[in-house]
Amino acid sequence: MRLQTSFLALALGTGFALAGPALAQDTDEMIASAMSAGPPSIADNATITDLAGNVLREGTNGWTCTPDNPDADGTDPWCFNQPWAELRAALFAGEEPELSGIGIAYMLAGDAPVSNLYPGATEPTEDNQWLNPIGSHLMIVAPGDDPWAGYPVDPTNGGPWIMWPDTPYEHLMVPIDVVGEEHMYHMPIDDGEAHDDMDHGDHME
Repeated sequence: MRLQTSFLALALGTGFALAGPALAQDTDEMIASAMSAGPPSIADNATITDLAGNVLREGTNGWTCTPDNPDADGTDPWCFNQPWAELRAALFAGEEPELSGIGIAYMLAGDAPVSNLYPGATEPTEDNQWLNPIGSHLMIVAPGDDPWAGYPVDPTNGGPWIMWPDTPYEHLMVPIDVVGEEHMYHMPIDDGEAHDDMDHGDHME
């Protein structure tokens, strides 16, 4: 289990960054950005915070929405309920979450680049299933040892998939917009290797 992930790595890798310029955004703009993450039935009465957790608007329905981080690639505002807040807090602390129930998070405006396999990853590698910014989706976390048994890990399978499998932060991604191969990062092919392959092919008969 990958528990010892640094706050900086998590911030850069999951769109949770607390960057200085981001905190200087206009309050009305941050509220509008945060509300774009969820359906009006939730966002209209949710608590709105900035990226540092300061409350910009008190809510009444137990949900929290946070704005896009303008210093990260993609568009990544969130709306989430209390169990998802518990998972986020555990993620920041590098601890195992203790969930009080089923957590749901909406990201209807999209997401920042992130590894599908490792919560602390900050950049793409050949084996970390790096996702370029994807479109609308929601995320579900649930207590229990293996709540998502039977779901695939492949983001391009055409339906829900598991993100951060076999970690304490495992959750189900439910795409609303299509996630295809164009969203998967592929390591560039070295020109020398490509030329070597072509040369070998030319001599094969």
